[in-house]
Amino acid sequence: MTTVSSPQFRPSRRSVLGLGAAAVSVTGLAACSGSSGGSGSGGFEEQELTLPTHVEPPVPEGGIASEVEGMPMIFTSPLQEYFTSVEEPPGSGEEVTTFQVLWGAPPRPREQNDYWQQLEERLNVTFTPTLTAADGYNDKFSTTIASGSVPDLSFVQDTDAIGQRALADGAFADLSEVLAGDNILQWPNLANISTNAWQVSAKNGHIYGVPNENPFLTNFPLVRGDLMRLAGHESMGSTAEEWLQVMSDIAALGTAHGKKIWGMATIGGNEQAMFEWMFRAGTTWQVDDSGKIVNVLMTDAFEQVMEFEKQLWDAGVIHPDGIGGELGDLFTTGQIALTIDSFNGFFGNPIIGQVVDSTPEAEPEFFVPPAFDGGDIVIQRDDGYWGIVAISAAAAEDEARLHELLGIINYWRAPFGSEEALFIGSGTEGVNYEFGPDHEVVGLGDDQADADRAALQWLGAFNSPIYSIAPTLTDYVDNFRTTMEQLVASTVPNPVAGIVAPSAASLNAKLDSLNEDYRNGFITGRRPLSELSEYREAWLSAGGQTLCDEFTAALDGAD
Repeated sequence: MTTVSSPQFRPSRRSVLGLGAAAVSVTGLAACSGSSGGSGSGGFEEQELTLPTHVEPPVPEGGIASEVEGMPMIFTSPLQEYFTSVEEPPGSGEEVTTFQVLWGAPPRPREQNDYWQQLEERLNVTFTPTLTAADGYNDKFSTTIASGSVPDLSFVQDTDAIGQRALADGAFADLSEVLAGDNILQWPNLANISTNAWQVSAKNGHIYGVPNENPFLTNFPLVRGDLMRLAGHESMGSTAEEWLQVMSDIAALGTAHGKKIWGMATIGGNEQAMFEWMFRAGTTWQVDDSGKIVNVLMTDAFEQVMEFEKQLWDAGVIHPDGIGGELGDLFTTGQIALTIDSFNGFFGNPIIGQVVDSTPEAEPEFFVPPAFDGGDIVIQRDDGYWGIVAISAAAAEDEARLHELLGIINYWRAPFGSEEALFIGSGTEGVNYEFGPDHEVVGLGDDQADADRAALQWLGAFNSPIYSIAPTLTDYVDNFRTTMEQLVASTVPNPVAGIVAPSAASLNAKLDSLNEDYRNGFITGRRPLSELSEYREAWLSAGGQTLCDEFTAALDGAD
């Protein structure tokens, strides 16, 4: 038997791009000047947004809640009891149609599918989904909208040009009024959605769907504390200069615990982001004093980051094959001092357990990178959501039907610790799982039953993110919690969150290649930093100016 967790699968922003996202790549670097021509915000008429009232999700027994906004609850032991968050089935007995992402194998037909049957009974509907694989999702979505036969509920990637056009053209209901203020309290589980997620997913003051909420921060660093101490340090330092000295001294060890070691495997996108935190470079896209969108590349801080990364390379902190070479996972084999990953990577994979298994002397520690001058760091906040569940405009013409469909989304978004969330995420007791001796959810190993569940569960609106840490890793909870609270508190919103740059889909690959060439050249010394101005001009000419103009125009239209 295998242990399964009830938090639902949330794709990373990298996997999201497989749906054909037009959102700008986080590695698309440059600052912009010139005119603010380009496409605006489509057919969204500006209005004042009345935000839905926010109610914190209930804290089940054993949950560790934080006072820091955007910090998910932590759970370190199985829930002993599950509460009911939806007293009555929300459906009227009629058919409900959906348009959903299919992440894996298709389900068996209803007659052979326990999860499908249980879902219909719990919702009191005839559930008729259209399931479309991620790699063809937006194309199928476009043809579905064009057909004029829009399903009752659809997952809409609303920062993609196709999804945004469908919203602007009126295919889906404007939910702004029905969810405004205390109106949302009719659907208590929807009221648990963060104010940030509503704000960034709204279009010119309009709410077109229920956002699929993300945590404020998805990737963060971990260091081998044992290597840090072997190198003669008790912390990672209070300035960037001290941090560089710690990492240089670790690299100078050469070997530890019988293994050859390096400070870091590479300087990729996650590492670049961390260094930008340290030099307070700000968000990738920023608003300048004139109100235009600029990019971090033109900032003085970006130049400082490049200089700092060159120092790391020269000090031998980076593996010699870390730029352009092929490396395995040297961190889990005990040969790398510092890595950056997600919660699921550290605790779900779990990287922490793997490195300790391979190197018993390893002492992984989460830490807050120091600012270059000992002050505060600045971290770009995750956009706060990915996609929305929208209700077709035709279905919403009937107020009772609209309320019914909101009730179904409310069921789907039941909070962690509820019977409804347990069913949505884990399926049926005796079919998909059983409770173990500590009341943990233990999978029964029925691959077909699990595939049936996984195929149908991903409507695109799940409970607020939580952190579930296995009992074998609870020694890391205090360090993780205090570190994450500091990091989350240092996040700032992305000013273009939720805004599409129409040309990004066609320009990103070219710009990413340009970025990689120049940035790797600066780090290794192949290019002198005096070519930074050349890099900026090349980026603008290759389409960066177009993206800047499009973001500026869209932001102007939203003001």
